[in-house]
Amino acid sequence: MKYKTFSRKNFFETTILFGLITVLAAQFNMNLFLNNFKISIGIITFPVFLFLIEDFPILSVSIFSSLGVFITRFGAIWLQQGFQEQAAINCLPESFFYIAYGFLIYIYSRKKSGVLENDSDIIWFIIMDYLANLVELILRFSLDTFEIKTQLCIIFVAISRSFIIWALITFLKKYHLTFMREEHATRYKKLMLLISKLNGEVIWMKKNTSLIEETMNSSYKLFNDMKKQGVDEEISKAALNVAKDIHEIKKEYILILRGISEAMDLNLENNGMYISDIVNLLETSASDEATENGKTVIFNNSFDRNLYTDKEYFFMSIFRNLFTNSIEAAADDTIVIDFKVELKSKQDDSSCKDYYSILIRDNGPGIDYEDILEIFEPGFSTKINFETGEINRGLGLNLVKDIVENQFNGNISVTSEPGNTSFVIDIPKNELKVI
Repeated sequence: MKYKTFSRKNFFETTILFGLITVLAAQFNMNLFLNNFKISIGIITFPVFLFLIEDFPILSVSIFSSLGVFITRFGAIWLQQGFQEQAAINCLPESFFYIAYGFLIYIYSRKKSGVLENDSDIIWFIIMDYLANLVELILRFSLDTFEIKTQLCIIFVAISRSFIIWALITFLKKYHLTFMREEHATRYKKLMLLISKLNGEVIWMKKNTSLIEETMNSSYKLFNDMKKQGVDEEISKAALNVAKDIHEIKKEYILILRGISEAMDLNLENNGMYISDIVNLLETSASDEATENGKTVIFNNSFDRNLYTDKEYFFMSIFRNLFTNSIEAAADDTIVIDFKVELKSKQDDSSCKDYYSILIRDNGPGIDYEDILEIFEPGFSTKINFETGEINRGLGLNLVKDIVENQFNGNISVTSEPGNTSFVIDIPKNELKVI
Protein backbone atom coordinates (compact mmCIF):
# COMPACT_ATOMS: atom_id res chain seq x y z
CA MET A 1 0.00 0.00 0.00
CA LYS A 2 1.48 3.33 -1.00
CA TYR A 3 1.52 6.27 1.31
CA LYS A 4 0.17 9.36 -0.42
CA THR A 5 2.08 12.50 0.46
CA PHE A 6 1.64 14.45 -2.78
CA SER A 7 -1.45 15.46 -4.70
CA ARG A 8 -0.57 15.51 -8.39
CA LYS A 9 -1.84 18.64 -10.13
CA ASN A 10 -1.01 17.40 -13.57
CA PHE A 11 1.34 15.07 -15.36
CA PHE A 12 3.61 17.79 -16.76
CA GLU A 13 4.16 19.63 -13.47
CA THR A 14 4.82 16.37 -11.61
CA THR A 15 7.43 15.29 -14.14
CA ILE A 16 9.29 18.60 -13.95
CA LEU A 17 9.16 18.82 -10.15
CA PHE A 18 10.48 15.36 -9.38
CA GLY A 19 12.83 15.43 -12.34
CA LEU A 20 14.46 18.55 -10.91
CA ILE A 21 14.72 16.91 -7.48
CA THR A 22 16.48 13.94 -9.05
CA VAL A 23 18.85 16.20 -11.02
CA LEU A 24 19.68 18.08 -7.83
CA ALA A 25 20.37 14.81 -5.99
CA ALA A 26 22.60 13.72 -8.88
CA GLN A 27 24.93 16.64 -8.15
CA PHE A 28 26.10 14.75 -5.05
CA ASN A 29 28.50 12.37 -6.77
CA MET A 30 32.03 11.05 -6.88
CA ASN A 31 34.34 9.35 -9.37
CA LEU A 32 34.87 5.84 -8.11
CA PHE A 33 37.21 3.22 -9.62
CA LEU A 34 36.79 4.47 -13.18
CA ASN A 35 37.36 7.82 -14.93
CA ASN A 36 34.22 9.72 -15.97
CA PHE A 37 32.10 7.10 -14.17
CA LYS A 38 30.26 9.17 -11.58
CA ILE A 39 28.46 7.51 -8.69
CA SER A 40 25.57 9.69 -7.48
CA ILE A 41 22.52 9.35 -5.24
CA GLY A 42 20.21 10.62 -7.98
CA ILE A 43 18.46 7.35 -8.76
CA ILE A 44 17.75 6.72 -5.08
CA THR A 45 14.89 9.18 -5.51
CA PHE A 46 13.08 6.94 -8.02
CA PRO A 47 12.08 4.06 -5.70
CA VAL A 48 11.47 6.48 -2.80
CA PHE A 49 9.05 8.57 -4.88
CA LEU A 50 7.48 5.40 -6.23
CA PHE A 51 6.85 4.28 -2.64
CA LEU A 52 5.45 7.61 -1.49
CA ILE A 53 3.30 8.62 -4.45
CA GLU A 54 0.54 6.72 -6.11
CA ASP A 55 0.71 6.62 -9.92
CA PHE A 56 4.18 8.15 -9.92
CA PRO A 57 5.16 8.80 -13.61
CA ILE A 58 8.48 7.01 -13.37
CA LEU A 59 9.19 6.82 -17.12
CA SER A 60 8.64 10.52 -17.84
CA VAL A 61 10.60 11.53 -14.74
CA SER A 62 13.51 9.28 -15.69
CA ILE A 63 13.65 10.78 -19.22
CA PHE A 64 13.48 14.33 -17.87
CA SER A 65 16.13 13.48 -15.28
CA SER A 66 18.45 12.02 -17.90
CA LEU A 67 18.26 15.23 -19.92
CA GLY A 68 18.70 17.35 -16.81
CA VAL A 69 21.76 15.41 -15.63
CA PHE A 70 23.36 15.67 -19.10
CA ILE A 71 22.74 19.42 -19.26
CA THR A 72 24.13 20.07 -15.78
CA ARG A 73 27.18 17.84 -16.27
CA PHE A 74 28.08 19.23 -19.71
CA GLY A 75 27.10 22.77 -18.73
CA ALA A 76 29.49 22.75 -15.77
CA ILE A 77 32.38 21.64 -18.00
CA TRP A 78 31.48 24.20 -20.69
CA LEU A 79 31.50 27.05 -18.14
CA GLN A 80 34.87 25.96 -16.75
CA GLN A 81 36.71 24.81 -19.87
CA GLY A 82 34.66 26.00 -22.82
CA PHE A 83 32.88 23.87 -25.38
CA GLN A 84 34.42 20.42 -25.82
CA GLU A 85 32.86 17.77 -28.03
CA GLN A 86 34.55 14.96 -26.10
CA ALA A 87 33.04 16.26 -22.85
CA ALA A 88 29.56 15.94 -24.36
CA ILE A 89 30.36 12.37 -25.42
CA ASN A 90 31.62 11.54 -21.93
CA CYS A 91 28.47 12.95 -20.27
CA LEU A 92 25.98 11.28 -22.58
CA PRO A 93 26.24 7.65 -21.26
CA GLU A 94 25.11 8.75 -17.78
CA SER A 95 21.84 9.94 -19.31
CA PHE A 96 21.20 6.43 -20.62
CA PHE A 97 21.91 5.13 -17.13
CA TYR A 98 18.89 7.08 -15.78
CA ILE A 99 16.68 6.00 -18.66
CA ALA A 100 17.66 2.35 -18.19
CA TYR A 101 17.11 2.41 -14.45
CA GLY A 102 13.77 4.20 -14.86
CA PHE A 103 12.61 1.61 -17.40
CA LEU A 104 13.69 -1.31 -15.17
CA ILE A 105 12.02 0.08 -12.07
CA TYR A 106 8.89 0.74 -14.15
CA ILE A 107 8.76 -2.97 -15.05
CA TYR A 108 9.34 -3.82 -11.38
CA SER A 109 6.43 -1.59 -10.31
CA ARG A 110 4.13 -3.28 -12.84
CA LYS A 111 4.97 -6.71 -11.48
CA LYS A 112 4.82 -5.78 -7.79
CA SER A 113 1.95 -4.25 -5.83
CA GLY A 114 4.32 -2.24 -3.66
CA VAL A 115 7.94 -1.14 -3.32
CA LEU A 116 10.12 -3.43 -1.20
CA GLU A 117 7.17 -5.34 0.21
CA ASN A 118 9.64 -7.96 1.40
CA ASP A 119 13.25 -7.44 2.44
CA SER A 120 14.27 -10.01 -0.16
CA ASP A 121 13.12 -7.55 -2.87
CA ILE A 122 16.39 -5.71 -2.35
CA ILE A 123 17.89 -8.30 -4.72
CA TRP A 124 15.77 -6.84 -7.53
CA PHE A 125 17.10 -3.37 -6.80
CA ILE A 126 20.67 -4.65 -6.85
CA ILE A 127 20.01 -6.29 -10.24
CA MET A 128 18.35 -3.15 -11.64
CA ASP A 129 21.19 -0.92 -10.45
CA TYR A 130 23.76 -3.35 -11.87
CA LEU A 131 22.05 -3.56 -15.28
CA ALA A 132 21.67 0.25 -15.54
CA ASN A 133 25.38 0.66 -14.70
CA LEU A 134 26.20 -2.01 -17.25
CA VAL A 135 24.37 -0.05 -19.97
CA GLU A 136 26.35 3.08 -19.11
CA LEU A 137 29.68 1.27 -19.03
CA ILE A 138 29.06 -0.50 -22.36
CA LEU A 139 28.50 2.91 -23.93
CA ARG A 140 31.69 4.17 -22.30
CA PHE A 141 34.15 1.32 -22.65
CA SER A 142 32.66 -1.26 -24.95
CA LEU A 143 34.14 -4.72 -24.20
CA ASP A 144 36.37 -3.43 -21.37
CA THR A 145 33.19 -3.31 -19.30
CA PHE A 146 33.34 -7.07 -18.68
CA GLU A 147 36.70 -7.09 -16.99
CA ILE A 148 36.53 -8.61 -13.50
CA LYS A 149 37.65 -5.42 -11.77
CA THR A 150 34.98 -3.34 -13.52
CA GLN A 151 32.28 -5.90 -12.81
CA LEU A 152 33.20 -6.05 -9.12
CA CYS A 153 33.06 -2.25 -8.99
CA ILE A 154 29.54 -1.93 -10.38
CA ILE A 155 28.30 -4.83 -8.22
CA PHE A 156 29.66 -3.08 -5.15
CA VAL A 157 27.99 0.18 -6.19
CA ALA A 158 24.68 -1.60 -6.87
CA ILE A 159 24.72 -3.28 -3.46
CA SER A 160 25.63 -0.06 -1.63
CA ARG A 161 23.04 2.09 -3.36
CA SER A 162 20.31 -0.55 -3.02
CA PHE A 163 21.02 -0.87 0.68
CA ILE A 164 20.54 2.90 1.08
CA ILE A 165 17.20 2.61 -0.76
CA TRP A 166 16.16 -0.27 1.51
CA ALA A 167 17.09 1.74 4.63
CA LEU A 168 15.16 4.82 3.50
CA ILE A 169 12.02 2.92 2.57
CA THR A 170 12.15 0.83 5.76
CA PHE A 171 12.34 4.05 7.76
CA LEU A 172 9.39 5.53 5.84
CA LYS A 173 7.35 2.37 6.44
CA LYS A 174 7.97 2.52 10.18
CA TYR A 175 7.18 6.24 10.22
CA HIS A 176 4.00 5.53 8.28
CA LEU A 177 2.94 2.84 10.76
CA THR A 178 3.65 5.15 13.69
CA PHE A 179 1.63 7.92 12.06
CA MET A 180 -1.25 5.54 11.40
CA ARG A 181 -1.24 4.36 15.01
CA GLU A 182 -1.38 7.96 16.22
CA GLU A 183 -4.16 8.76 13.77
CA HIS A 184 -6.06 5.65 14.87
CA ALA A 185 -5.68 6.65 18.53
CA THR A 186 -7.01 10.14 17.78
CA ARG A 187 -9.98 8.76 15.90
CA TYR A 188 -10.66 6.28 18.69
CA LYS A 189 -10.72 9.11 21.25
CA LYS A 190 -13.12 11.12 19.13
CA LEU A 191 -15.32 8.04 18.68
CA MET A 192 -15.42 7.44 22.42
CA LEU A 193 -16.36 11.06 23.11
CA LEU A 194 -19.09 10.86 20.47
CA ILE A 195 -20.49 7.67 21.99
CA SER A 196 -20.36 9.30 25.40
CA LYS A 197 -22.48 12.20 24.14
CA LEU A 198 -24.90 9.83 22.43
CA ASN A 199 -25.09 7.78 25.59
CA GLY A 200 -26.27 10.84 27.51
CA GLU A 201 -28.89 11.59 24.88
CA VAL A 202 -30.13 7.99 24.94
CA ILE A 203 -30.64 8.20 28.69
CA TRP A 204 -32.88 11.24 28.18
CA MET A 205 -34.73 9.57 25.34
CA LYS A 206 -35.47 6.56 27.53
CA LYS A 207 -36.79 8.82 30.27
CA ASN A 208 -38.93 10.67 27.74
CA THR A 209 -40.44 7.39 26.56
CA SER A 210 -42.30 7.05 29.84
CA LEU A 211 -43.34 10.71 29.60
CA ILE A 212 -44.78 10.09 26.14
CA GLU A 213 -46.67 7.07 27.50
CA GLU A 214 -48.13 9.13 30.35
CA THR A 215 -49.14 11.94 27.98
CA MET A 216 -50.87 9.44 25.68
CA ASN A 217 -52.76 7.89 28.61
CA SER A 218 -53.77 11.33 29.87
CA SER A 219 -55.13 12.26 26.44
CA TYR A 220 -57.13 9.05 26.22
CA LYS A 221 -58.45 9.51 29.76
CA LEU A 222 -59.47 13.05 28.83
CA PHE A 223 -61.40 11.66 25.86
CA ASN A 224 -63.29 9.19 28.08
CA ASP A 225 -64.06 11.86 30.69
CA MET A 226 -65.34 14.26 28.05
CA LYS A 227 -67.45 11.52 26.51
CA LYS A 228 -69.01 10.62 29.88
CA GLN A 229 -69.78 14.25 30.63
CA GLY A 230 -71.50 14.73 27.29
CA VAL A 231 -69.02 17.17 25.87
CA ASP A 232 -69.44 17.99 22.21
CA GLU A 233 -68.43 14.91 20.16
CA GLU A 234 -66.11 16.87 17.87
CA ILE A 235 -64.18 18.22 20.85
CA SER A 236 -63.91 14.81 22.53
CA LYS A 237 -62.73 13.27 19.25
CA ALA A 238 -60.01 15.90 19.10
CA ALA A 239 -58.70 14.60 22.43
CA LEU A 240 -58.83 11.05 21.02
CA ASN A 241 -56.92 12.12 17.92
CA VAL A 242 -54.23 13.65 20.13
CA ALA A 243 -53.90 10.31 21.93
CA LYS A 244 -53.63 8.50 18.58
CA ASP A 245 -51.01 10.92 17.28
CA ILE A 246 -48.97 10.56 20.45
CA HIS A 247 -49.17 6.78 20.09
CA GLU A 248 -47.75 6.99 16.55
CA ILE A 249 -45.01 9.35 17.74
CA LYS A 250 -44.18 6.89 20.51
CA LYS A 251 -43.77 4.02 18.03
CA GLU A 252 -41.44 6.05 15.80
CA TYR A 253 -39.57 7.35 18.83
CA ILE A 254 -38.97 3.82 20.14
CA LEU A 255 -37.72 2.68 16.70
CA ILE A 256 -35.25 5.57 16.58
CA LEU A 257 -34.13 4.85 20.14
CA ARG A 258 -33.66 1.17 19.35
CA GLY A 259 -31.64 1.97 16.23
CA ILE A 260 -29.30 4.33 18.11
CA SER A 261 -28.92 1.85 20.97
CA GLU A 262 -28.08 -1.02 18.60
CA ALA A 263 -25.53 1.13 16.76
CA MET A 264 -23.94 2.09 20.07
CA ASP A 265 -23.84 -1.51 21.26
CA LEU A 266 -21.47 -2.27 18.37
CA ASN A 267 -18.99 0.19 19.89
CA LEU A 268 -19.75 -0.27 23.59
CA GLU A 269 -18.52 -3.85 23.67
CA ASN A 270 -15.13 -3.63 25.36
CA ASN A 271 -13.44 -4.51 28.60
CA GLY A 272 -13.76 -1.12 30.26
CA MET A 273 -11.29 1.62 31.23
CA TYR A 274 -9.41 3.07 34.16
CA ILE A 275 -10.84 6.27 35.62
CA SER A 276 -7.43 7.92 35.12
CA ASP A 277 -7.54 7.09 31.38
CA ILE A 278 -11.06 8.49 31.09
CA VAL A 279 -9.96 11.76 32.69
CA ASN A 280 -6.84 11.97 30.52
CA LEU A 281 -8.93 11.42 27.40
CA LEU A 282 -11.39 14.16 28.40
CA GLU A 283 -8.59 16.58 29.27
CA THR A 284 -7.71 16.94 25.59
CA SER A 285 -11.32 17.64 24.68
CA ALA A 286 -11.70 20.13 27.55
CA SER A 287 -8.47 21.90 26.60
CA ASP A 288 -9.67 22.26 23.00
CA GLU A 289 -13.00 23.62 24.21
CA ALA A 290 -11.25 26.12 26.49
CA THR A 291 -8.97 27.24 23.66
CA GLU A 292 -11.98 27.89 21.42
CA ASN A 293 -13.31 30.22 24.15
CA GLY A 294 -9.97 32.00 24.50
CA LYS A 295 -9.18 30.30 27.80
CA THR A 296 -6.61 27.90 29.23
CA VAL A 297 -7.49 24.97 31.47
CA ILE A 298 -5.11 23.35 33.94
CA PHE A 299 -5.87 19.94 35.45
CA ASN A 300 -4.53 18.79 38.83
CA ASN A 301 -5.26 15.09 39.12
CA SER A 302 -4.87 12.87 42.16
CA PHE A 303 -5.84 9.20 42.09
CA ASP A 304 -5.66 7.56 45.51
CA ARG A 305 -6.97 4.41 43.86
CA ASN A 306 -6.61 3.34 40.23
CA LEU A 307 -10.27 2.56 39.69
CA TYR A 308 -11.54 0.47 36.82
CA THR A 309 -15.04 0.41 35.35
CA ASP A 310 -16.94 -1.28 32.56
CA LYS A 311 -19.34 1.69 32.49
CA GLU A 312 -16.80 4.11 31.08
CA TYR A 313 -19.26 5.94 28.85
CA PHE A 314 -21.41 6.87 31.83
CA PHE A 315 -18.36 8.28 33.60
CA MET A 316 -17.43 10.17 30.43
CA SER A 317 -20.88 11.78 30.40
CA ILE A 318 -20.53 12.76 34.07
CA PHE A 319 -17.03 14.21 33.86
CA ARG A 320 -17.56 15.83 30.45
CA ASN A 321 -20.60 17.74 31.69
CA LEU A 322 -18.84 18.91 34.85
CA PHE A 323 -15.69 19.96 32.97
CA THR A 324 -17.77 21.83 30.39
CA ASN A 325 -19.69 23.65 33.13
CA SER A 326 -16.42 24.76 34.72
CA ILE A 327 -15.10 26.09 31.40
CA GLU A 328 -18.31 27.87 30.45
CA ALA A 329 -18.77 29.44 33.88
CA ALA A 330 -15.19 30.69 34.21
CA ALA A 331 -14.73 34.45 34.25
CA ASP A 332 -10.92 34.32 34.14
CA ASP A 333 -8.80 33.22 31.21
CA THR A 334 -7.13 30.48 33.27
CA ILE A 335 -9.27 27.68 34.67
CA VAL A 336 -7.92 25.30 37.28
CA ILE A 337 -9.78 22.01 37.70
CA ASP A 338 -8.83 19.68 40.56
CA PHE A 339 -9.79 16.03 40.15
CA LYS A 340 -9.34 13.71 43.10
CA VAL A 341 -10.35 10.12 43.89
CA GLU A 342 -10.25 8.79 47.45
CA LEU A 343 -11.44 5.69 49.28
CA LYS A 344 -13.51 6.64 52.34
CA SER A 345 -15.67 4.97 54.97
CA LYS A 346 -18.85 6.05 56.69
CA GLN A 347 -20.88 4.63 59.53
CA ASP A 348 -24.36 3.58 58.48
CA ASP A 349 -26.52 2.32 61.36
CA SER A 350 -24.57 -0.65 62.71
CA SER A 351 -22.22 -1.16 59.75
CA CYS A 352 -19.30 0.68 58.22
CA LYS A 353 -19.52 1.10 54.45
CA ASP A 354 -16.65 1.90 52.11
CA TYR A 355 -17.17 4.19 49.16
CA TYR A 356 -15.15 6.06 46.58
CA SER A 357 -15.33 9.82 46.71
CA ILE A 358 -14.64 11.69 43.47
CA LEU A 359 -14.02 15.42 43.84
CA ILE A 360 -14.20 17.82 40.92
CA ARG A 361 -13.36 21.37 41.95
CA ASP A 362 -12.77 24.55 39.93
CA ASN A 363 -11.70 28.10 40.63
CA GLY A 364 -14.68 29.70 38.89
CA PRO A 365 -16.94 32.53 40.12
CA GLY A 366 -19.15 30.12 42.06
CA ILE A 367 -22.86 29.32 42.03
CA ASP A 368 -25.43 31.55 43.74
CA TYR A 369 -26.92 30.01 46.87
CA GLU A 370 -30.50 30.13 45.55
CA ASP A 371 -29.38 28.36 42.36
CA ILE A 372 -27.64 25.48 44.16
CA LEU A 373 -31.03 24.20 45.31
CA GLU A 374 -32.20 23.91 41.70
CA ILE A 375 -29.16 23.11 39.56
CA PHE A 376 -29.97 19.39 39.39
CA GLU A 377 -33.54 20.02 38.22
CA PRO A 378 -34.26 19.38 34.51
CA GLY A 379 -34.55 22.54 32.46
CA PHE A 380 -32.75 24.76 34.97
CA SER A 381 -30.05 26.87 33.35
CA THR A 382 -28.30 30.17 33.94
CA LYS A 383 -26.67 30.06 30.49
CA ILE A 384 -28.25 32.40 27.98
CA ASN A 385 -26.92 33.98 24.82
CA PHE A 386 -28.14 37.57 25.06
CA GLU A 387 -27.39 38.16 21.36
CA THR A 388 -29.53 35.28 20.06
CA GLY A 389 -31.80 34.71 23.04
CA GLU A 390 -30.86 31.03 22.98
CA ILE A 391 -31.06 29.32 26.37
CA ASN A 392 -29.15 26.18 27.29
CA ARG A 393 -31.34 23.08 27.62
CA GLY A 394 -30.36 22.78 31.28
CA LEU A 395 -30.13 18.98 31.14
CA GLY A 396 -26.43 18.45 31.88
CA LEU A 397 -26.42 18.36 35.69
CA ASN A 398 -29.75 16.56 35.84
CA LEU A 399 -28.23 13.92 33.55
CA VAL A 400 -25.17 13.70 35.82
CA LYS A 401 -27.38 13.19 38.88
CA ASP A 402 -29.47 10.57 37.07
CA ILE A 403 -26.40 8.57 36.04
CA VAL A 404 -24.77 8.75 39.48
CA GLU A 405 -27.92 7.58 41.25
CA ASN A 406 -29.30 5.04 38.77
CA GLN A 407 -26.14 3.59 37.22
CA PHE A 408 -23.81 3.62 40.23
CA ASN A 409 -26.23 3.74 43.19
CA GLY A 410 -24.35 6.79 44.41
CA ASN A 411 -25.09 10.41 45.18
CA ILE A 412 -23.76 13.81 44.16
CA SER A 413 -23.52 17.04 46.16
CA VAL A 414 -22.20 20.53 45.51
CA THR A 415 -20.76 23.35 47.57
CA SER A 416 -19.80 26.67 46.10
CA GLU A 417 -18.29 30.03 46.84
CA PRO A 418 -16.35 32.44 44.63
CA GLY A 419 -13.10 30.73 43.59
CA ASN A 420 -14.16 27.27 44.80
CA THR A 421 -17.00 25.20 43.38
CA SER A 422 -16.83 21.54 44.37
CA PHE A 423 -18.87 18.63 43.11
CA VAL A 424 -18.48 15.46 45.18
CA ILE A 425 -19.63 12.12 43.79
CA ASP A 426 -19.85 9.22 46.27
CA ILE A 427 -20.06 5.72 44.78
CA PRO A 428 -20.24 2.47 46.81
CA LYS A 429 -17.02 0.48 46.69
CA ASN A 430 -18.67 -2.60 45.21
CA GLU A 431 -19.75 -0.58 42.12
CA LEU A 432 -16.12 -0.16 41.05
CA LYS A 433 -12.98 -2.22 41.28
CA VAL A 434 -9.28 -1.59 41.80
CA ILE A 435 -6.85 -3.32 39.44
